[in-house]
Amino acid sequence: MKGIKLKKAMAGIMVSVFTVMTLVTPANAATTKDKKTKDLERKVVGYFPEWAYKSEVQGNFDVADLQWESLTHIQYSFAMVGEDNKIAFGDKYAAIEEDFSKYKLERNGKEVKLDPKLPYKGHFNVLQQMKKEYPNVDLLISIGGWTGTRGFYKMIDTDAGINTFADSCVDFIRQYGFDGVDIDFEYPSSVATSGNPADKDLSEPRRAVLNERYNVLMKTLREKLDAAAKQDNEDYLLTAAVTASSWVLGGVTDNKYASYLDFLSIMSYDFHGGWNEYVENLANIYPDKADNETTNMAMPTLNMDWAYNFYRGVLPAEKILMGIPYYTRGWENVQGGNGSGLHGKSKTPASGKYNLWGDDDNKDGKPDPAGANPLWHVLNLMEKDPNLKVNWDDVGKVPYVWQGDKKVFLSFENEQSIDERVKYIENKNLGGALIWVMNGDYGLNPNYVKGSDKTNEGKYTWGDTLTKKLKVGLDKMGNCEETKEDIGKIEVIDVDVDTKIKYDHPNGETIFTITNNTGATLPKGWEIQFDMPKSALYVGAEGGTGTVTEVGEFYRVNLKTSGWADIPNGGTASVKAKMKLCFSGVRNIKINGKIPASEPINGNRLPTLKGAKDQVVVEGSSFDVMTGISANDVEDGNITSNIVASGTVDTKKVGTYKVNYSITDKSGIIVTKDVIIYVVSKEHSSAVIWNSGTTYTNKQKVVYEGKIYENISWWTPAGTLPTSTAHYKVIS
Repeated sequence: MKGIKLKKAMAGIMVSVFTVMTLVTPANAATTKDKKTKDLERKVVGYFPEWAYKSEVQGNFDVADLQWESLTHIQYSFAMVGEDNKIAFGDKYAAIEEDFSKYKLERNGKEVKLDPKLPYKGHFNVLQQMKKEYPNVDLLISIGGWTGTRGFYKMIDTDAGINTFADSCVDFIRQYGFDGVDIDFEYPSSVATSGNPADKDLSEPRRAVLNERYNVLMKTLREKLDAAAKQDNEDYLLTAAVTASSWVLGGVTDNKYASYLDFLSIMSYDFHGGWNEYVENLANIYPDKADNETTNMAMPTLNMDWAYNFYRGVLPAEKILMGIPYYTRGWENVQGGNGSGLHGKSKTPASGKYNLWGDDDNKDGKPDPAGANPLWHVLNLMEKDPNLKVNWDDVGKVPYVWQGDKKVFLSFENEQSIDERVKYIENKNLGGALIWVMNGDYGLNPNYVKGSDKTNEGKYTWGDTLTKKLKVGLDKMGNCEETKEDIGKIEVIDVDVDTKIKYDHPNGETIFTITNNTGATLPKGWEIQFDMPKSALYVGAEGGTGTVTEVGEFYRVNLKTSGWADIPNGGTASVKAKMKLCFSGVRNIKINGKIPASEPINGNRLPTLKGAKDQVVVEGSSFDVMTGISANDVEDGNITSNIVASGTVDTKKVGTYKVNYSITDKSGIIVTKDVIIYVVSKEHSSAVIWNSGTTYTNKQKVVYEGKIYENISWWTPAGTLPTSTAHYKVIS
């Protein structure tokens, strides 16, 4: 429930073999360790709703009322994108002009005063006062939300618009003392009508490019925040709140943006609500096969576990946060179900006293039916109605509230569900939790008036019950474990693999395009292996045969492409794997059991060596091991000067010599390559390194595995090994 609005929501013969390893101690070990330790700390991230302080039904909740002791990050909601493509205030008066003369600001019984030395007032001023008392709480400005996304659409049209926005974000956090930026774009998806209907005039014409432009936006923000951080000696954060809907995610097929984030917060709520008739839980942790909305799908998708599996394809678990709702959704006139409403049906969202936080879309002064409430209000309703009772769903591991006489069903959260969420976070090694919204938590009301019907005089009001329990649970388990690929000693093959995902709900396909740079032909029958998240199911491929095994949190698919054509050096070929449902991306791609040079290790692209290959050198000629050798790295650029070559080649003596090339990037990844230099006598100066993709004819000489062969047939098909006595003879 984001914003004021409620949303719906190969080689047969390898010429070269690489070895990859990591340096034991990077040069910046101390600095890296400090940042890494903070990155691995469990996070409790809470949204502050800017509008709540002046609303009775919102508990007149202000920044000083936040659960500062229990939070690690506060996301101020919401800023927007202005017509000039710059970050803009959601409510400028509330943010920097409000003097709170009509309100009482206090913390733990003490008055909180604005700092007159700051050039602004409002909540931003109060944030800075509280930050002095709680310096370890990071402050982020959250941009967007369900009603605040409109400005993104035009801004991302051009690189100039994106640059203007990113620059303004840097200026904004510097000016107002924020520690970073949270992007809540709802939603950069190609799926039609997947955003706010009020924005459709801007969103729908751009659907085809939103995913691509979103990636550019996040990359630009990351670069500009990092540059500013270096100048300011700070560590500015970039985070994003992202959808958990398989329907919406079907239109987000390129998830590069995730690699630019410090952490990603899954909005794992709003799985169900009054926009349709399915009476189900708002925020299941686990899948429920009895969920009526997903009974015809390959698996239940409306749950945190499915969403986690989706994003696990592009991020390690410790960078993923679980979303927790401190609000309800519900229905009245519920029919059927399990006897207490769950799995029933209703076309009537709950209204009246069961709908304190409903929107007012038609501006008639009455909340639109939605069953939307802060948790504390539901507790107050239960105090007055013994027939309004909490039930426990042991499948989804969440509670719900049921009034049997009036057939009212409300989703819910309580201490039992927080315990289950803590267990899930620990079991999955998640980075923590994101909470929408902080004034929905509950505690005993110091202003309680027994028998009163006033909203803020009930037994309960906003509090710290659930947030404190969550923080204690996360602190008890300690920091996350860092997820690392098991690098060991890895063979790397010089091919590029490009992956593209196509999705037409609920069916998808992943297209792998392989470019052969090995210097030799990849014979037919080459194999491709990859891991895919368990948010989708592999169902087959076009040609070839596939096998699927479970490897931890992933399915490992191995496709043997027997019967498909060879891939000549420099050539390309495509493989298409078919899926049910969607996922964020594949991992651990291998070609013939070796890692493609284009694949990252622990998020870092491998440095590439160019020109290092087996060669024939004629006896007595000159030879320089560095001639024609270069190295490049995606992150570090040209790093040829880092190449270290070892090994001796004596061109005065016929023989076989090994030269090792080693290149190290700034992250400590080392790629090494061994090549063979064959020094041959002058009489064999025409000999060349044998290539499986070349056709040879009579009298041609080739070097293969340390020996010189001469072709003895008039024509030898490509791929015929020199060891074939019908076509070759050994001459040296």
